[in-house]
Amino acid sequence: MPFLFSIEEHKKDRHKYVMITGFDEGTSDLVVPAEIDGLPVEAIGNHAFSGRQDLLTVTLPGSIKTLYGFAFHNCRKLKKISLFDSIDDYYDGVCRQCDSLKEVEITVIRGWYEVVRNFLADNDRTLRFVLNLQEDSEDNAGHPAKTVLTFPEYVYDFNENTMARTIQFSIAGSGMFYRECVDRRSIDYRQYDRLFEKAVIDGGEISENIAIDRLLYPVELAEDFRKAYEEYVRANAESILKRLVEESPNEPENQGIVKALLTYGSNGPAEGLLPSEAVDMAIKLSAQKGFTQMSAVLMAAGRPSAEEGMFKL
Repeated sequence: MPFLFSIEEHKKDRHKYVMITGFDEGTSDLVVPAEIDGLPVEAIGNHAFSGRQDLLTVTLPGSIKTLYGFAFHNCRKLKKISLFDSIDDYYDGVCRQCDSLKEVEITVIRGWYEVVRNFLADNDRTLRFVLNLQEDSEDNAGHPAKTVLTFPEYVYDFNENTMARTIQFSIAGSGMFYRECVDRRSIDYRQYDRLFEKAVIDGGEISENIAIDRLLYPVELAEDFRKAYEEYVRANAESILKRLVEESPNEPENQGIVKALLTYGSNGPAEGLLPSEAVDMAIKLSAQKGFTQMSAVLMAAGRPSAEEGMFKL
């Protein structure tokens, strides 16, 4: 087995468990097993994968309870980490200097959001969290709910005022305020949604993603905020579709996002979220670039039916 590990004994109940200390082969998609030699894998050791330049994704099992310091430090190409809310101990620098890290997917079994707080405290860059909510949460179809939340970046800076002999601190960007919405046991969705006006000031892709994800995954989304997000997406439909189309070769999930936006509120007004002018622009752009799959999605869902005046699904 290519995993390097040590067998440890728990200080409280003396049970034995495995701590991963490394991986002896090259891999882009690392999947850590829940057991090795019949023992549960409960920890990722200090610097276990630090400096790995081959890792793109990491998947950790629900048996993991401890992430030791700098476990994935300086993995410059790492884009996504998937794990559970089983983490009791998260040490400093776990994902520090992971400059490509964009998404953290967490399966929430016990309603423990401390792991979200830990990732956010460890990283001042924009992070997107996909939270699979298994505890007491269902969507309209009766399935376990899913929420997707983007936390913007921020810049924390200080300047020395030599004349006054003081240090002046400043925070730029809305990210610090968004981070305050997460508690150990809950997420304050209303506060998260209230902050959207600050994210809009930052502008661009981040605010677009916040609005899209809250509409497509509306866990605890109040009606007034829903309307505000809808208005924002309609007003920025051309910018949103242009970006989703242009990025689609490297981001295949964009096809699903476009389809969801086109069919959003399909029982309501025919134009839904995306005005026909924006959809026509996206169809032309996709055709010009030769993106056949994206073109098919746009043509199938984006043209009104002559008989019904509704989007075809």
